[in-house]
Amino acid sequence: MTTKRSKTARVPLTTEALEHLMRHKPRELDRMRLTEEETARLREINRTREQEIAERVARMRLEQESLLRELHAVGMKIEYVVDLIGMSQRYEQAIPILLKHLVMPYSDATRETIARSLAVREPEVQKAWPILVEEYRKAPMGWGIKGPGDINEYRLGAKNGLACALAVAVTDETLEELIDIAKDRTQGESRLLLLSALKKRRKKNPLAAQAIEELASDPDLAKEIASWRKRR
Repeated sequence: MTTKRSKTARVPLTTEALEHLMRHKPRELDRMRLTEEETARLREINRTREQEIAERVARMRLEQESLLRELHAVGMKIEYVVDLIGMSQRYEQAIPILLKHLVMPYSDATRETIARSLAVREPEVQKAWPILVEEYRKAPMGWGIKGPGDINEYRLGAKNGLACALAVAVTDETLEELIDIAKDRTQGESRLLLLSALKKRRKKNPLAAQAIEELASDPDLAKEIASWRKRR
């Protein structure tokens, strides 16, 4: 006669474990059979998180109030600065305002949003190349306080946003400087976002092609460049 093996009871999840699963392994959390008590705590975690997000958005909007007011004055009908990112129509009238505010002492989150909003092919952005380069080089990397009023550290993003702007703003005249920046390992992984400008020009511009060959051995960039060759 065989006996059925009883399933070993799972150790109840702590609140910290639930938060970790929710943030980093949501699919695994979906597959788990939570107890009623765990489900109740998860709902409370979600409520708290939603409230924190709402408060964070409100603080961001307050920080960006002056910038938004200036954008509204030139006809930009947006609720948040981030609404500019990916906008289908041109907003050339907003570029001088964005460039002015780019160098102001905003939080990392707002600076990233402004920088990504400048990742557009506009003559005014191209003319501002020296400003973009300077702001990119001095932008911090790693983790830190990202938004106004934050108490937790997040991965900083302003440098990535500025890299996106540089990759779009580069011209044949400024390509050599972009290559120099891409080769500068002290600028970290954000240089990955500069590669799109080189990839786009590699078949037409010898400088871009040569730079890609040299950067192919860079530890931060090698995997991305190798993936281009696999797709051929």
